[in-house]
Amino acid sequence: MKILSLFEPIRAELEVVEERLHQAAEVEDSQIRDILRYLLDSGGKRIRPALVVLASKFHDSDIERVLPLATAVELLHTATLVHDDLLDGSVLRRGDPTLNANLSTGAVILVGDYLFARAADLAAATESVPVVSIFARTLMTICSGELKQVFDQGAWPRTKEDYYESTYSKTASLFAASTEAGALLSGASGPTVQALRDYGHNLGMAFQIVDDILDFTGEEKELGKPIGSDLRQGTITLPLLLFLETHPDVDILPSIFEDEQGREERIRSLVDMVTGSSAIESARAAAERFTVESKEAIQDLSPTEYRQVMLDLADYLLERRL
Repeated sequence: MKILSLFEPIRAELEVVEERLHQAAEVEDSQIRDILRYLLDSGGKRIRPALVVLASKFHDSDIERVLPLATAVELLHTATLVHDDLLDGSVLRRGDPTLNANLSTGAVILVGDYLFARAADLAAATESVPVVSIFARTLMTICSGELKQVFDQGAWPRTKEDYYESTYSKTASLFAASTEAGALLSGASGPTVQALRDYGHNLGMAFQIVDDILDFTGEEKELGKPIGSDLRQGTITLPLLLFLETHPDVDILPSIFEDEQGREERIRSLVDMVTGSSAIESARAAAERFTVESKEAIQDLSPTEYRQVMLDLADYLLERRL
């Protein structure tokens, strides 16, 4: 199943979000306009704006307040990708050059900052203080998580608790904010808002774990980046942590972080060891647990076509290959 067909019940709303994303790129300065168009035309699955819209469907909602928020969360997500690529030194994303492949560090930072500001402006258009508060808290969570990752890069040992905290900060927090804020805009009751937030939280955790598995098992052509990219950036993810739990005698990791000579060969060797072990299966089991929890969170909500989309989305994201 393709994600576009999965989102068919909210296709009209997502088309408006797409239009508004392109409107956000229409600024006076032609250079900035070209950069923003490049970023926003690169597409993506638009999962986060879809979550906002879906979460607003369990009660009557004003779509003209929901759509700015849906656009805002995608702009916020795009801004985090811009800064992520800069921090990681990535020159490719989905096979296309990143901004830092062609622009100065200062220019890349300012593009990300502009997107953050534009997103905040759209969030304010909801005229909901609680929604703006969620938006601001989520941005702080994302940034604090990124700062911690920078400060802890290459640090060892790292625990699964560290990993899960980082995963929430950089990925699941925005999923949770999308569903919580969408629900709030619909005037949903407290239990419904909490259920939808729990769904988003667990969905985001599963999504990131699958991403981290694919960094070991995926095809470079599909991913648009080299296998083992996280290792190259000094990021220790769940598959590696689970591998080291069962192979405490493997001491290759410190040399990857400390010695440049022969580093690429050692990375390839470690990737092969992880993919040849039970760690991938164990990491997938963790993603499956979060997927089950996401679906259970909304099991008692009205059995509408929108809830079914959310249930199907959880399964789709677990099985994806990129």
